[in-house]
Amino acid sequence: MTERPKPWYGRWWGVVLLIASVIGAAGLLTIKALGLRSVTVDAQPLDQPENGFDHDWWNDALGRWVRPTGVDYDAVRSEEKELRRFIATLGEIGPRATPERFTAEPERLAYYINAYNALVLFAVVDNWPIDSVHDVRGWLDPRAGFGFFYGLRFRLDGRAVNLYDLENDVIRGFDDARIHAAINCASKSCPALMPYAFEPARLDDQLDAVTREFCSNTTHVRVDDDAEEIQLSAIFEWYQTDFQEHARRLGRPATIVDFILAFAVPEVAADVDRARTGDFDVVFRPYDWALNGL
Repeated sequence: MTERPKPWYGRWWGVVLLIASVIGAAGLLTIKALGLRSVTVDAQPLDQPENGFDHDWWNDALGRWVRPTGVDYDAVRSEEKELRRFIATLGEIGPRATPERFTAEPERLAYYINAYNALVLFAVVDNWPIDSVHDVRGWLDPRAGFGFFYGLRFRLDGRAVNLYDLENDVIRGFDDARIHAAINCASKSCPALMPYAFEPARLDDQLDAVTREFCSNTTHVRVDDDAEEIQLSAIFEWYQTDFQEHARRLGRPATIVDFILAFAVPEVAADVDRARTGDFDVVFRPYDWALNGL
Protein backbone atom coordinates (compact mmCIF):
# COMPACT_ATOMS: atom_id res chain seq x y z
CA MET A 1 0.00 0.00 0.00
CA THR A 2 1.30 3.43 -0.91
CA GLU A 3 1.84 5.63 2.15
CA ARG A 4 -0.37 8.68 2.08
CA PRO A 5 1.52 11.98 2.22
CA LYS A 6 1.22 13.95 5.43
CA PRO A 7 -1.00 17.01 5.13
CA TRP A 8 0.85 20.28 4.50
CA TYR A 9 -0.35 21.79 7.75
CA GLY A 10 1.31 18.99 9.71
CA ARG A 11 4.67 19.80 8.22
CA TRP A 12 4.27 23.54 8.69
CA TRP A 13 3.00 23.18 12.24
CA GLY A 14 6.39 21.80 13.21
CA VAL A 15 8.11 24.73 11.52
CA VAL A 16 5.84 27.17 13.34
CA LEU A 17 6.65 25.53 16.66
CA LEU A 18 10.35 25.73 15.91
CA ILE A 19 10.12 29.42 14.99
CA ALA A 20 8.05 30.17 18.10
CA SER A 21 10.59 28.37 20.28
CA VAL A 22 13.45 30.35 18.76
CA ILE A 23 11.60 33.64 19.20
CA GLY A 24 10.66 32.75 22.78
CA ALA A 25 14.23 31.78 23.62
CA ALA A 26 15.51 34.97 22.00
CA GLY A 27 13.01 37.02 24.00
CA LEU A 28 14.03 35.43 27.28
CA LEU A 29 17.68 35.89 26.38
CA THR A 30 17.07 39.55 25.57
CA ILE A 31 15.27 40.13 28.87
CA LYS A 32 18.14 38.50 30.75
CA ALA A 33 20.80 40.31 28.73
CA LEU A 34 19.25 43.74 29.34
CA GLY A 35 18.67 43.09 33.04
CA LEU A 36 14.91 43.57 32.76
CA ARG A 37 13.10 42.31 35.84
CA SER A 38 10.10 42.92 38.03
CA VAL A 39 11.16 43.70 41.58
CA THR A 40 9.27 41.73 44.23
CA VAL A 41 8.59 43.19 47.66
CA ASP A 42 7.17 40.24 49.65
CA ALA A 43 5.81 42.43 52.44
CA GLN A 44 2.50 43.50 53.92
CA PRO A 45 1.48 47.14 53.34
CA LEU A 46 1.53 49.54 56.27
CA ASP A 47 -1.78 50.56 57.79
CA GLN A 48 -3.25 53.69 56.25
CA PRO A 49 -6.11 55.96 57.35
CA GLU A 50 -9.43 55.71 55.56
CA ASN A 51 -8.79 58.99 53.74
CA GLY A 52 -5.71 60.55 52.21
CA PHE A 53 -2.20 59.13 52.50
CA ASP A 54 -0.09 59.10 55.65
CA HIS A 55 3.55 60.06 54.92
CA ASP A 56 4.60 59.94 58.59
CA TRP A 57 6.59 56.70 58.39
CA TRP A 58 8.50 57.92 55.35
CA ASN A 59 9.14 61.30 56.97
CA ASP A 60 10.52 59.69 60.14
CA ALA A 61 12.64 57.20 58.17
CA LEU A 62 14.27 59.94 56.11
CA GLY A 63 15.08 61.77 59.34
CA ARG A 64 16.97 58.67 60.51
CA TRP A 65 18.73 57.90 57.23
CA VAL A 66 19.69 61.21 55.63
CA ARG A 67 22.72 63.20 56.78
CA PRO A 68 24.16 66.50 55.51
CA THR A 69 26.91 64.52 53.76
CA GLY A 70 24.70 61.87 52.18
CA VAL A 71 22.57 58.81 52.84
CA ASP A 72 23.42 56.31 55.58
CA TYR A 73 22.75 53.15 53.59
CA ASP A 74 23.66 50.94 56.54
CA ALA A 75 20.77 52.55 58.41
CA VAL A 76 18.47 52.05 55.43
CA ARG A 77 19.47 48.38 55.18
CA SER A 78 18.86 47.87 58.89
CA GLU A 79 15.22 48.86 58.30
CA GLU A 80 14.80 47.12 54.96
CA LYS A 81 11.77 45.12 56.16
CA GLU A 82 9.92 48.31 57.07
CA LEU A 83 10.98 49.96 53.81
CA ARG A 84 9.58 46.99 51.91
CA ARG A 85 6.28 47.45 53.72
CA PHE A 86 6.20 51.10 52.68
CA ILE A 87 6.95 50.12 49.07
CA ALA A 88 4.13 47.56 49.28
CA THR A 89 1.83 50.34 50.48
CA LEU A 90 2.78 52.50 47.50
CA GLY A 91 2.02 49.56 45.26
CA GLU A 92 -1.59 49.35 46.39
CA ILE A 93 -2.49 52.99 47.07
CA GLY A 94 -2.06 55.98 44.80
CA PRO A 95 -3.77 58.64 42.68
CA ARG A 96 -4.57 56.13 39.93
CA ALA A 97 -5.48 53.09 42.05
CA THR A 98 -7.36 54.98 44.77
CA PRO A 99 -8.24 58.41 43.31
CA GLU A 100 -10.67 59.19 46.12
CA ARG A 101 -7.68 59.59 48.45
CA PHE A 102 -5.97 62.17 46.21
CA THR A 103 -8.49 64.83 45.27
CA ALA A 104 -6.05 67.77 45.04
CA GLU A 105 -2.99 68.19 42.84
CA PRO A 106 -0.54 68.77 45.75
CA GLU A 107 -1.65 65.42 47.20
CA ARG A 108 -0.88 63.67 43.93
CA LEU A 109 2.46 65.38 43.29
CA ALA A 110 3.71 64.87 46.87
CA TYR A 111 2.80 61.20 46.59
CA TYR A 112 4.75 60.69 43.37
CA ILE A 113 7.84 62.61 44.53
CA ASN A 114 7.98 60.59 47.74
CA ALA A 115 7.35 57.39 45.79
CA TYR A 116 10.21 58.09 43.38
CA ASN A 117 12.67 58.75 46.20
CA ALA A 118 11.51 55.69 48.12
CA LEU A 119 11.79 53.41 45.08
CA VAL A 120 15.32 54.66 44.39
CA LEU A 121 16.45 53.86 47.95
CA PHE A 122 14.72 50.49 47.76
CA ALA A 123 16.37 49.70 44.42
CA VAL A 124 19.79 50.48 45.91
CA VAL A 125 19.39 48.22 48.95
CA ASP A 126 17.68 45.50 46.87
CA ASN A 127 20.80 45.38 44.67
CA TRP A 128 23.32 45.90 47.46
CA PRO A 129 26.31 46.21 47.39
CA ILE A 130 26.81 48.73 44.60
CA ASP A 131 29.10 51.74 44.17
CA SER A 132 26.85 53.40 41.59
CA VAL A 133 23.37 52.96 40.20
CA HIS A 134 25.17 52.18 36.93
CA ASP A 135 26.31 48.91 38.53
CA VAL A 136 22.76 47.59 38.20
CA ARG A 137 22.82 46.20 34.67
CA GLY A 138 22.44 43.12 32.51
CA TRP A 139 24.93 41.56 30.12
CA LEU A 140 24.12 44.28 27.62
CA ASP A 141 23.93 47.95 28.53
CA PRO A 142 22.25 50.02 25.79
CA ARG A 143 23.06 53.17 27.72
CA ALA A 144 24.55 53.98 31.10
CA GLY A 145 21.92 53.59 33.81
CA PHE A 146 19.58 51.48 31.66
CA GLY A 147 19.49 48.58 34.12
CA PHE A 148 18.57 50.80 37.08
CA PHE A 149 16.24 53.38 35.56
CA TYR A 150 14.68 51.34 32.74
CA GLY A 151 15.25 47.69 33.63
CA LEU A 152 13.79 47.53 37.14
CA ARG A 153 10.00 47.49 37.24
CA PHE A 154 8.12 48.13 40.46
CA ARG A 155 4.48 47.87 41.40
CA LEU A 156 3.33 51.43 42.10
CA ASP A 157 -0.14 52.89 42.29
CA GLY A 158 -1.69 49.63 41.11
CA ARG A 159 0.49 49.04 38.05
CA ALA A 160 4.06 48.22 36.99
CA VAL A 161 6.39 51.14 36.31
CA ASN A 162 10.10 51.85 35.95
CA LEU A 163 11.88 54.91 37.33
CA TYR A 164 12.39 56.51 33.94
CA ASP A 165 8.68 56.44 33.11
CA LEU A 166 7.72 57.53 36.61
CA GLU A 167 9.85 60.65 36.26
CA ASN A 168 9.21 61.51 32.62
CA ASP A 169 5.64 60.35 32.02
CA VAL A 170 4.16 61.01 35.45
CA ILE A 171 6.07 63.54 37.57
CA ARG A 172 7.14 65.84 34.74
CA GLY A 173 3.51 65.85 33.64
CA PHE A 174 2.78 68.25 36.53
CA ASP A 175 4.66 70.97 34.56
CA ASP A 176 6.73 72.15 37.51
CA ALA A 177 10.48 72.30 36.96
CA ARG A 178 11.07 72.44 40.73
CA ILE A 179 10.54 68.68 40.85
CA HIS A 180 14.06 68.26 39.41
CA ALA A 181 15.39 69.59 42.72
CA ALA A 182 13.14 67.27 44.72
CA ILE A 183 13.70 63.81 43.24
CA ASN A 184 16.94 62.04 44.01
CA CYS A 185 18.73 59.42 41.89
CA ALA A 186 21.11 58.14 44.62
CA SER A 187 24.15 59.77 43.01
CA LYS A 188 26.67 62.41 44.07
CA SER A 189 25.60 64.95 41.44
CA CYS A 190 21.90 64.64 42.26
CA PRO A 191 20.12 67.32 44.25
CA ALA A 192 20.40 66.34 47.89
CA LEU A 193 17.84 63.95 49.29
CA MET A 194 15.94 65.84 51.96
CA PRO A 195 15.64 64.43 55.52
CA TYR A 196 11.87 64.81 55.36
CA ALA A 197 8.89 63.78 53.26
CA PHE A 198 7.12 66.12 50.88
CA GLU A 199 3.67 66.87 52.26
CA PRO A 200 0.67 68.26 50.39
CA ALA A 201 -0.06 71.07 52.85
CA ARG A 202 3.51 72.40 52.60
CA LEU A 203 4.46 71.24 49.13
CA ASP A 204 4.79 74.63 47.44
CA ASP A 205 7.06 75.98 50.17
CA GLN A 206 9.07 72.75 50.21
CA LEU A 207 9.59 72.83 46.44
CA ASP A 208 10.70 76.46 46.65
CA ALA A 209 13.16 75.55 49.42
CA VAL A 210 14.78 72.61 47.61
CA THR A 211 14.99 74.59 44.38
CA ARG A 212 16.62 77.49 46.21
CA GLU A 213 19.18 75.05 47.64
CA PHE A 214 19.76 73.46 44.23
CA CYS A 215 20.28 76.77 42.46
CA SER A 216 22.52 78.15 45.23
CA ASN A 217 24.81 75.15 45.68
CA THR A 218 28.19 75.29 43.93
CA THR A 219 27.83 71.61 43.06
CA HIS A 220 25.06 72.61 40.66
CA VAL A 221 25.62 76.31 39.90
CA ARG A 222 29.08 77.88 39.86
CA VAL A 223 30.69 80.92 38.29
CA ASP A 224 34.31 80.36 37.22
CA ASP A 225 35.84 83.79 36.62
CA ASP A 226 39.16 82.41 35.38
CA ALA A 227 37.46 80.29 32.71
CA GLU A 228 34.72 82.89 32.17
CA GLU A 229 32.09 80.19 32.52
CA ILE A 230 28.76 79.70 34.25
CA GLN A 231 29.11 76.03 35.14
CA LEU A 232 25.82 74.22 35.63
CA SER A 233 24.63 70.75 36.57
CA ALA A 234 23.90 68.50 33.61
CA ILE A 235 20.32 68.37 34.95
CA PHE A 236 19.82 71.85 33.51
CA GLU A 237 20.84 70.54 30.09
CA TRP A 238 18.79 67.31 30.23
CA TYR A 239 15.59 69.13 31.18
CA GLN A 240 16.26 72.57 29.76
CA THR A 241 12.80 72.91 28.23
CA ASP A 242 11.24 72.40 31.69
CA PHE A 243 13.38 75.15 33.22
CA GLN A 244 12.84 77.51 30.30
CA GLU A 245 9.07 77.07 30.40
CA HIS A 246 8.98 77.54 34.19
CA ALA A 247 10.98 80.78 33.86
CA ARG A 248 8.49 81.97 31.23
CA ARG A 249 5.56 81.24 33.56
CA LEU A 250 7.28 83.37 36.20
CA GLY A 251 7.26 86.28 33.78
CA ARG A 252 10.95 86.03 33.00
CA PRO A 253 12.81 85.36 29.74
CA ALA A 254 12.59 81.64 28.93
CA THR A 255 16.20 80.70 29.73
CA ILE A 256 17.90 78.36 32.17
CA VAL A 257 19.84 81.26 33.68
CA ASP A 258 16.63 83.18 34.34
CA PHE A 259 15.19 80.17 36.13
CA ILE A 260 18.29 80.11 38.35
CA LEU A 261 18.04 83.87 39.00
CA ALA A 262 14.44 83.37 40.15
CA PHE A 263 15.41 80.93 42.90
CA ALA A 264 19.08 81.35 43.87
CA VAL A 265 19.93 83.20 47.08
CA PRO A 266 20.74 86.90 46.42
CA GLU A 267 24.53 86.60 46.46
CA VAL A 268 24.54 83.66 44.04
CA ALA A 269 21.96 85.31 41.79
CA ALA A 270 24.09 88.49 41.68
CA ASP A 271 27.17 86.47 40.78
CA VAL A 272 25.38 84.60 37.99
CA ASP A 273 23.82 87.80 36.65
CA ARG A 274 27.24 89.50 36.62
CA ALA A 275 28.67 86.57 34.69
CA ARG A 276 25.84 86.65 32.17
CA THR A 277 26.31 90.39 31.70
CA GLY A 278 30.00 89.64 31.13
CA ASP A 279 29.03 87.23 28.36
CA PHE A 280 30.42 84.17 30.16
CA ASP A 281 29.81 80.84 28.43
CA VAL A 282 27.21 78.51 29.92
CA VAL A 283 28.70 75.00 30.23
CA PHE A 284 27.33 71.81 31.74
CA ARG A 285 29.45 69.84 34.16
CA PRO A 286 30.07 66.07 33.94
CA TYR A 287 27.72 64.09 36.16
CA ASP A 288 29.13 62.11 39.08
CA TRP A 289 27.18 58.85 39.29
CA ALA A 290 28.99 57.57 42.41
CA LEU A 291 26.57 56.48 45.12
CA ASN A 292 25.51 59.31 47.44
CA GLY A 293 26.49 57.44 50.60
CA LEU A 294 28.35 58.81 53.58
